[in-house]
Amino acid sequence: VSNFCMLLRKYLVGAFISDIKQLDNDRVIKFSFDKKDDLTGNTVIYLIIELIGRFSNLLLLDEDMRLIDAIKQMSILENNQRGIMRGLEYIPLRNDKISPYDTDKLNNFFSNNENLYEKNLVEHISGISPSFAKYLIRKYMDSNEDFGNFLYHEISKFDPVLTTSDFYFFNIFDTNSLEHFNTLSSLLNTYYKRNAEAKILKDNNQKVYQCVSSNLKRVTKKLINLNNDLSKDLNSDELRIKGEILLANLYQDVPRTSSITLKNFYDDKEITISLDPSKSLKDNANIYFKKYRKAKNAVEHLNEQIRITTDEKEYFELIDYQLKSASLKDIQEIKEELIQSGYLRDKTYRPSKKKQKPNFKEYKVNGCRILVGKNNIQNDYITNTIARKEDLWFHVKDAHGSHVVVSGDNKYDEEVIRFASIQAAINSEAHDSSSVPVDYTLIKYIKKIPGKKGSNVSYTHQKTIYIDPKRED
Repeated sequence: VSNFCMLLRKYLVGAFISDIKQLDNDRVIKFSFDKKDDLTGNTVIYLIIELIGRFSNLLLLDEDMRLIDAIKQMSILENNQRGIMRGLEYIPLRNDKISPYDTDKLNNFFSNNENLYEKNLVEHISGISPSFAKYLIRKYMDSNEDFGNFLYHEISKFDPVLTTSDFYFFNIFDTNSLEHFNTLSSLLNTYYKRNAEAKILKDNNQKVYQCVSSNLKRVTKKLINLNNDLSKDLNSDELRIKGEILLANLYQDVPRTSSITLKNFYDDKEITISLDPSKSLKDNANIYFKKYRKAKNAVEHLNEQIRITTDEKEYFELIDYQLKSASLKDIQEIKEELIQSGYLRDKTYRPSKKKQKPNFKEYKVNGCRILVGKNNIQNDYITNTIARKEDLWFHVKDAHGSHVVVSGDNKYDEEVIRFASIQAAINSEAHDSSSVPVDYTLIKYIKKIPGKKGSNVSYTHQKTIYIDPKRED
């Protein structure tokens, strides 16, 4: 590659880009360079980028479209489609797919609706990805056009959008969390910048992510085991019944044996009871009662452990959700919380003598102060430290999300309530839904749940407002 870079420098330094083309609507870009040479006069150099998976290549061509050099050279034996060797004429990649701009061919091929399925679109139309094919099938259901005309109108759209994890040159996504951009360049800059920042954040705070992930797996497995044990111990009544049946039959002169079949007076059916042949019926009955009391106590203990483990699982699910959209300062607060809770060890950690103000968001709307927490420390701080009894408190219903507090001397107009509700909706697990229920009530009706980890609270006297985050955005 270094030798190829030196070759590019030799041919392209001082040249000007005169044209950029996409070839055959494929992942191939052709750059045309004009270069003025004192000896040969004006010359044209071509640089072709082929972005086609493991066959991706970068090729430098002369003005006759013959290969000067390439990052990957291969003979016709290695690639039966074409050879890539110095001096050979460039042969474009073969593309047997239908151009998305050839409406006549598309209308003819897809005249039978049986051909209209996602895999067929990807295999037969150039430039169609699986995600775009899925969108087209969904959208075409409501169209009266021939497919070729429909596709032409769709690909003529231009409104670059970015979701939390993907992007496209117009909106093909079934989500409400979208950012719109004027150009593809600005979209790509934002996407890759955020990806790089997220990777740096994760790499620098790997211990936090690993701690949450491992503990979430641990408590999930523990909860499954506890429920399995509980299902076994729930049959403790059977032990009591066997003991009672044995006691009821003490009058019988029964020889010592390993089992006995008696009538169950609870259902008038016969029941076979295992016995210790070295002990009497009475002693065997006492053994069953002892097992019954032990199983009953175990059920009470297991139910308590299940409650504690369920709370712990919900706690780590909440932390896991909060990490997905956390900034560097937010992660530091989460890390401090995990250390103080004993889940994470860090020898370098030294608690600050002066308590730091949590990194919550703050807005001003119509004279009201609106606070938005993004993790447990921030939620607890704005709800239990800053907020006054007559302030309003907002939270998405039945899902993980931010606490939102509104302070404004009891003057809460519709615009303020709606803005706070939007913040609660978009900063929650339900942000992709089209109708998100948000509860709100006065701070005086909020109570922290005793024994619950994190920022969990209970509340009463709430009202509910439904928010469409996409529409409000």
